[in-house]
Amino acid sequence: MSPSNKEVASLIVDYLSQLVEKKAVSEEAIDSLNVAIDCIGESFEVQKGDSKAVFGGKGLVELLQNESGSSSETATTQAESIKVNIPAEDAETKAKAETLKLEGNKAMACKDFDLAIKKYSDAIEVLPTNAVYYANRAAAHSSMKAYEEAIKDAESAIKTDPTYSKGYSRLGYAKFALGQAEDALEAYKKVLDIEGDKASDVMKRDYETAKKKVEQSLDLEKKPETQARGADAGAGGAGGSGGFGDFASMLGGGLGGLLNNPQLMQAAQQMMQNPQAMSQMESMMQNPGVRQMAENFAQGNGMPNMGDLMNNPALRDMAGSLFGGANGNAPNDVPKNSDNGSN
Repeated sequence: MSPSNKEVASLIVDYLSQLVEKKAVSEEAIDSLNVAIDCIGESFEVQKGDSKAVFGGKGLVELLQNESGSSSETATTQAESIKVNIPAEDAETKAKAETLKLEGNKAMACKDFDLAIKKYSDAIEVLPTNAVYYANRAAAHSSMKAYEEAIKDAESAIKTDPTYSKGYSRLGYAKFALGQAEDALEAYKKVLDIEGDKASDVMKRDYETAKKKVEQSLDLEKKPETQARGADAGAGGAGGSGGFGDFASMLGGGLGGLLNNPQLMQAAQQMMQNPQAMSQMESMMQNPGVRQMAENFAQGNGMPNMGDLMNNPALRDMAGSLFGGANGNAPNDVPKNSDNGSN
């Protein structure tokens, strides 16, 4: 039960009276205390000594000391009953790791990538639970074109903290550098998913760059099939198999089709060994129309118009002699490339 205001006032009066009796204060202060004792006594209708009967003879100081001791014991008991979890990475450990990271950042700024890798590695050794250190070391590896090592560190960063977008960004960069555009696109997509509306222009640009690369790869995969269908259609429209129709189909793929067509390359080799064919070639090049088409092609103006080629008698005769008809010498099956390495 809490004491009343009158009871508390009696404690104060007794306490102040003790100070006066012991002369614990100056003479001027004693006069002031006496005034205070009279005022409190009149206000609460208490007198000196009233508090002893209420509080069992204990004064204000003793009561406060007992209360303070009880509170301390209670606090100690409560503290003992609460389990305090102290993190493994204390402030000192964190500070040491951060210092090493900053030294690595300075080395990166000076393009001393070996030193940067060492500093980041030291930071990881001190505090292996920080994804930033792995991501920074991945950036240093990429700067040295050690992309496989960069991928390992980027994956470690992601494993340590799956919500740290720079881990995926480092992974995307290394994957893209190794020509793995689809994997890079997936990593950059994850960056945008994590950042959301906070995604920077650089993050968006990286994603678009990888996306464009993937689309270009898909287009290149489709082109050979499209060219093959176009070549077959050109051959059918030029009079069936053999003769100038086969020659037209070879040209259907442009310059790439010429260089990658085994039949044409074999025929060219045979022509180089055939004096009659070479004579026909020299005569044909005297033709102003043929010479003009050749010059246009050499100047980068694209392949000659197929209609012009098919209507040129000189080319038609040469194609007939080189590729023949159904009984020509062009092989039906193209052998697989042998082990011919480039010097």
